[in-house]
Amino acid sequence: MKVSITNLAAYKFTRIFRNSLLMYKVTKIIITLFLLIVFSLNVKSSIISNGFEALQMHDYFKAKKLFYKALKKQPAAAGYGLSVIYSRNNNPFYNLDSALHYSKISVDAFWTKTAEKQKLKIKSLGVDSISVCEQRAIVDELCFAYAVGLNTIEAYSYFISKNTEAIQLNQAIKKRNEIAFETAKKMNTSIAYKNFVTTYPNAEQINEVNIRYEQQLFKEYTNINTVESNLKFMNDYPTNSYVKQAEENVYEIFTQHKTIEEYYSFVKQYPSNRLVEKAWRNIYNLATQIKTPQNIKAFLIQFPDYPFKEELDEDFILANTKYYKIRKDNLWGFVDEQLNEVIPIIYSWVGNFSEGAAAVKLNEKVGFINKKNTPVIPFEYDDAETFINGLAIVSKDEKFGLINRSGEIIVPIMYDEIGEVNHTFISIELNGKYGFIDRKGNLKVGLQFESVGDFSNGIAYVKQNGLYGIIDTNLFYVVKPKYQWIDNLENTFIRVKEKDLFGVINTKSEYIVQSIYTQISEIENGLALVVKDNWYGFIDGNGAVKIPINIPYQEGVLNWGLFSKQGYARIFKEDKFGLIDTLGVQFIPALFEDVGDVSNHLIAIKRKGKWGYCDFDTKLKIPYNFEAVSAFYKGVAIVKSDGKYGLIDEKGSFKFEQKYESMEWINKDYLLVQLDENDGIINLKNEIILPLNYTKIEFTSDKTMLMLYQEDEFSYKKIEEVFKK
Repeated sequence: MKVSITNLAAYKFTRIFRNSLLMYKVTKIIITLFLLIVFSLNVKSSIISNGFEALQMHDYFKAKKLFYKALKKQPAAAGYGLSVIYSRNNNPFYNLDSALHYSKISVDAFWTKTAEKQKLKIKSLGVDSISVCEQRAIVDELCFAYAVGLNTIEAYSYFISKNTEAIQLNQAIKKRNEIAFETAKKMNTSIAYKNFVTTYPNAEQINEVNIRYEQQLFKEYTNINTVESNLKFMNDYPTNSYVKQAEENVYEIFTQHKTIEEYYSFVKQYPSNRLVEKAWRNIYNLATQIKTPQNIKAFLIQFPDYPFKEELDEDFILANTKYYKIRKDNLWGFVDEQLNEVIPIIYSWVGNFSEGAAAVKLNEKVGFINKKNTPVIPFEYDDAETFINGLAIVSKDEKFGLINRSGEIIVPIMYDEIGEVNHTFISIELNGKYGFIDRKGNLKVGLQFESVGDFSNGIAYVKQNGLYGIIDTNLFYVVKPKYQWIDNLENTFIRVKEKDLFGVINTKSEYIVQSIYTQISEIENGLALVVKDNWYGFIDGNGAVKIPINIPYQEGVLNWGLFSKQGYARIFKEDKFGLIDTLGVQFIPALFEDVGDVSNHLIAIKRKGKWGYCDFDTKLKIPYNFEAVSAFYKGVAIVKSDGKYGLIDEKGSFKFEQKYESMEWINKDYLLVQLDENDGIINLKNEIILPLNYTKIEFTSDKTMLMLYQEDEFSYKKIEEVFKK
């Protein structure tokens, strides 16, 4: 088909026209859409601007309406405005939850949905990265202040759940946990503590709460403290830290009377209890209070299942080994009978060994060691005394109590004073009042007395309302308080005072002598001096008058007028002294300024301030040459002349030059002397047995050693090495 040029041109024109028309329409649409978008933005911008204008004018109703209208298209700015409105309490829309909600929208939209050009536009309205974040911080602060005002677990928990990015978050968590902790403490139940641990596992109080939980759980289980309740607790909660206490409770309940039988039953019934070892050692200590090889052997026969037999071998050896205290450089230790150091000189103080243990002080605390220098009772006391019949007095903070040989506290450390522990009942003082406890620490006589004495001969005195009475070992009154004064009950001749007169009773509180005398002395060499109506005489231990009461009373006669071992007593007449015998017969007439010791043949007498000796017929045998004299012993007497001591024979002749500052008998053939303030020992020939190098010389308590002091130190020397036969 042929197409004409004219038609072809028309066809091309038509196509071009159609394409141009299409382009025109498209362009028109694009322009229209652009204009619509620009118009829309201007409208929205106008809404936001108007909203902030209204907000500035405090027209919260209009501002709220405009911000809600713009929220979909402009969430950053609108959300910010709404958050501001809801965070202010000067309008009816105040609501912190809403303020937080729109603040979150604002912050999120600003960073994720707002174009940079839009950020520039809203910045002119005061909305930028700083302001949206500041608003969020303001809302967090307001929410936190609200929670603080309520100060409840719920308020802080709500804040924590909502204000997850608040700088106050950790503070809120801390305050919530503190309140929860105090609440749990007030409830003080194991459930309350367990709930805290479950709810707040990261709380800083979690360790203390766990401790309280375990403690309270233990208390709830053992509210009634029985063996059964403690065993159930241990079975149900074997990992609880109070299982040890439960074991101790079982031990204490089961062995409350502290007898061998109870301890043995305990070790057999509860072999897995950690205190079985302690029970065994108590059995051993009770069975061998006096450590002798015989007692240890008997113990092994009685208890062949004792688990520490290897220790007994050494105890067996040490049982009869004597230890002596030693001091050097202000520190103490022990040596044995061969004077070998057996316990190092490291202690600041040591006591004597008794019942296998000695109190020692180390680092300002007192504990007990055995003869192997092994601590057997911890160093935790301020002071301690030796063990007597299985008990020792210990003190802390000036209070006293009793422990046994295993270190168990038998009597709480609460008393101001505790008496001798070698009795069935022990005297105690608390706050100025006195009473008695038994050896288990039970109060047997209440703290009702002003004073009490230790038991002796089956009786003890008590003082009440200023008067003394006597009780027996059954703690019954033998004599109700009626005496103004009472003597030492260790005697069988017990002086008492009532109605200002003295009498004598025996240990059964029976009168030996009625209270009729103005004074009564102690029994001295079989006789007691009694005074009545300015006369005196002598009675025996049964109250019988042995020398009539017809000797004129002299002041101080109770000090100088008692009978000596030789059976003589001074008598004073017309300002002179003489002697009478036990029948009241004059032995030496009252001719002298004083009368001293009576020897086999000679009597010490004094005239004109000097001493000499006469025979039994008062014939002067040794002139009055001495300032002081003693009785003759082995034919010699110690005398003092010109301030120095020496020995004379029965003729008055010096055995050797008097030159010593002091002199006394230390052994039947030896003298302890002092020269230049140093002590030594000589024999009767004035030969030096121990050099005069010591500040003090004395016997040990068992009389087997001499203790030789040099300043603050001392050493030992065996008796047989000094006093050789």
